[in-house]
Amino acid sequence: MDASALALAFATLPWKEQEKARVWEAFQQGEASLRPEAQAELEALDISRFRAEAESHGAGLVLPGDAGSDFLFAPLPYPVALWVRGTLPPAGPRLAVVGTRTPSRQGRERAHAWAQRLTREGLAVLSGLARGIDGAAHAGALTAGPTWGIMGSGLDHPYPREHVALMERMVAAGGGVLTPFPPEALPQKWHFPRRNLLLAAWTLGVLVIEARLRSGSLVTAKLALDLGKELWVVPGAPEDPMAEGPNALLREGAARLCRSPEDLLEDLAGSL
Repeated sequence: MDASALALAFATLPWKEQEKARVWEAFQQGEASLRPEAQAELEALDISRFRAEAESHGAGLVLPGDAGSDFLFAPLPYPVALWVRGTLPPAGPRLAVVGTRTPSRQGRERAHAWAQRLTREGLAVLSGLARGIDGAAHAGALTAGPTWGIMGSGLDHPYPREHVALMERMVAAGGGVLTPFPPEALPQKWHFPRRNLLLAAWTLGVLVIEARLRSGSLVTAKLALDLGKELWVVPGAPEDPMAEGPNALLREGAARLCRSPEDLLEDLAGSL
């Protein structure tokens, strides 16, 4: 048993999360063992078949140990399989830009303009391909270079559907669309925390542009903090519900205030 087989098993076999956690812990300790039925399922996995299936979707299957992928798998707490259209995020400096699905006009314009500027300055902008801030950040980055998006569904079920054209543009521009879920996976509520973990793990930090207190963007922000990453937020008026999340993170002392791309670039000067 190796990490690549386990990554594919975790992504495609109907194992419970507790089973995955137990197997991964045992594997790390050199004591990997499986229930007989799970062992049979693992041995039946044909990695070459899954790679061929990915190719039939115009994608590639990237597993731990594949050439040029160690820098993406190393910071993750467990192995994942990645279905990738286009390219992997680069090994250089990367930033996650996230925010609400229902932004203000100003928030949408800010995400677009800031992502454009940050891309021009050499940061690879990653986001979650969601409506609102995510989509605006991807679109803005595309005006200056490539950008990379992480899906919460499989390649057969791009979500939201209105971003299919945006995804095509991202791939054509030299960026990529990645997912840790097999092609047939539907967008499920419990998929998005895994997507958020990848965004936090793969970047120097997270920039939050408009978010409510209870939002996926704040999940990503808190994951970044747990992983020791930087966190920047754009402050807003106390009466603005879209500023609840950023203002709360500032109040807690958990995030850096970001008034412009220059603030963020100054903080990252040693990493660019």
